[in-house]
Amino acid sequence: MPRRDGYTQGEPCWADLSAEDTEGAKAFYGGLFGWTWEERGMPEVGMPYWLAQKDGSSVAGLGPITPELLAMGLRSVWNTYLAVDSADDAYQKAIEAGARGLMEPYDVMTAGRMAYIMDDQGACFGFWQAREHKGAQLIKEPGAMSWHELYVPDVGAATGFLGAVLGLAAETADMGPMSYTLLKAGDAIVAGVMEPPENVPPSWSVYFGTADINETAAGVTELGGQVMNGPFPTPLGQMIVAADSAGGVFLVHDYSAQGPG
Repeated sequence: MPRRDGYTQGEPCWADLSAEDTEGAKAFYGGLFGWTWEERGMPEVGMPYWLAQKDGSSVAGLGPITPELLAMGLRSVWNTYLAVDSADDAYQKAIEAGARGLMEPYDVMTAGRMAYIMDDQGACFGFWQAREHKGAQLIKEPGAMSWHELYVPDVGAATGFLGAVLGLAAETADMGPMSYTLLKAGDAIVAGVMEPPENVPPSWSVYFGTADINETAAGVTELGGQVMNGPFPTPLGQMIVAADSAGGVFLVHDYSAQGPG
């Protein structure tokens, strides 16, 4: 896929990992996906930050986990960010629609403006208003983000919320016995929504692409992580649910088949 230089409002544009052990996370994901790391400080929030690089393109981010998440027993968490035309407008609309504000809009130097919320069902995600940093420069390829999925108990309420806040539309997809809803920004399919699997709280999940699902599954284990489910077949190809060496959950999709979206 050509290098990306911008995203439509409502489209997942970035993902970053909040990790207790950032050096361990670098080693794990660098070994798994071939990522290298470029340090970018975030003085406005007083913490370091790194960009994951793949084939010369920025594909994801990494920063220290917050004390609040550590207090919940979490050590590693992937975060999804949706592109917005205005972080302030999206944040205000989200609050009016029943969301809880976790981080009010603020400038990330000259990179962009962001905010972070918990929606009315408990799923957390960010808004990203791009300036110099447009988002992931490479997607839907091995070693890059390939899909984002929202798990919520009330799918209809979630699509209504995202429609009111970001203008996203919903469309039911044929996934065999599973009920699945696609989110659309204009004519483009940008993400999915479904009821959560057993023991999974309301949350956004991040998928990454691979050219060989079995090799990636073996790599997860060799690097100290865990394959929690799979490889298993889906209408869109083989997938695994995995956890990194600190327990951070992510999914991997085999791009030898057609990718989601």
